[in-house]
Amino acid sequence: MREQLDRLLLRAGFQHPDGRVLMRSQIGMALGTSLAAISLSELGMWGYAFACGALLITVNFWWLIKFAQNVMEQATGTAGGAFFRFIVRFGVTGAGLYAMIVAAEWPVWAVLAGMSTVLATILVWGALRRAGSNSAKEA
Repeated sequence: MREQLDRLLLRAGFQHPDGRVLMRSQIGMALGTSLAAISLSELGMWGYAFACGALLITVNFWWLIKFAQNVMEQATGTAGGAFFRFIVRFGVTGAGLYAMIVAAEWPVWAVLAGMSTVLATILVWGALRRAGSNSAKEA
């Protein structure tokens, strides 16, 4: 499954290996924790709120990694387009949060817990990189 997801991400434009690893890890983290939350909440609202928060942050993280990759590839002429994409991403995130918290009246803590999956992904990724680096062994 890992190789299939890597191929999918490569076709989607994730050229940088670290970007692919981060995105693959986030997809796995969001999927695994969402299934656990839905199961533990016995198909309740809390589990679905968690899963939707994880989905929202995963989409946002996808856009962020793609944006960072594009900025690294194109040094000039990206300011206007980058600002527009930021505003669109900000609006989509705000609309998603509004729909989940205000309109659907889902538990705020469940949505925020789902959104925190990206923090867990980054912490695990950083810890694994640090554990595998030579500088950690020399210290």
